[in-house]
Amino acid sequence: MNVQPLNPAQAFWEDVHVHRGVHGVSWWQRVPRMSLDLIEAAGLGPEDPIIDVGSGWSTLIDHLLDRGHLDVTAIDLSANALQAVRDRLGGRDVRLEVADVLDLDQGRRYALWHDRAVFHFLTRSADRDAYRASLDRSLDEQGWAVVATFGPAGPERCSGLPVVRYSHEELAAEFPGYELVATSGEDHLTPWGSTQQFTAVLLRRR
Repeated sequence: MNVQPLNPAQAFWEDVHVHRGVHGVSWWQRVPRMSLDLIEAAGLGPEDPIIDVGSGWSTLIDHLLDRGHLDVTAIDLSANALQAVRDRLGGRDVRLEVADVLDLDQGRRYALWHDRAVFHFLTRSADRDAYRASLDRSLDEQGWAVVATFGPAGPERCSGLPVVRYSHEELAAEFPGYELVATSGEDHLTPWGSTQQFTAVLLRRR
């Protein structure tokens, strides 16, 4: 068998998901209310396809299925994270795939792109350009995007990595060709009781 070595980013996130439990990562939340509210504001139908990028252990997929969405895809660099989600869902109909958001081409387009806490790790302009190219390849004409990052008062690092913090205006400005439709935010309570300020935007492709 020809086993391909992990690239550095995959190796890093596999290590995080293998050696920390769900409650050992700051971003864990049982109910992703901010994301769910922004997705609901897009007014999608049950068959409109949704992709969650950098999903990790997120329960967003569970809640989308519970709300009647029938075409849900989640991608992450960590096969271990996706396997944990697969085990948790117990055979429910969802697509879970190891893929890199910086080089994403699923061969189809989605009505809505969701990202909570991936974009803020992209500290290099070249990586942000690659992310936007993946988004443009993946999203329908007039499609929606929900993007959430640390806010201006949020942490400067996460999982030992530097991040870029954004206001609503700064985050929306990162996506030319997209209209800012709605904003949201939250002071996320980590599993160990500290808070992290999040900024989130709902965008529509022009």
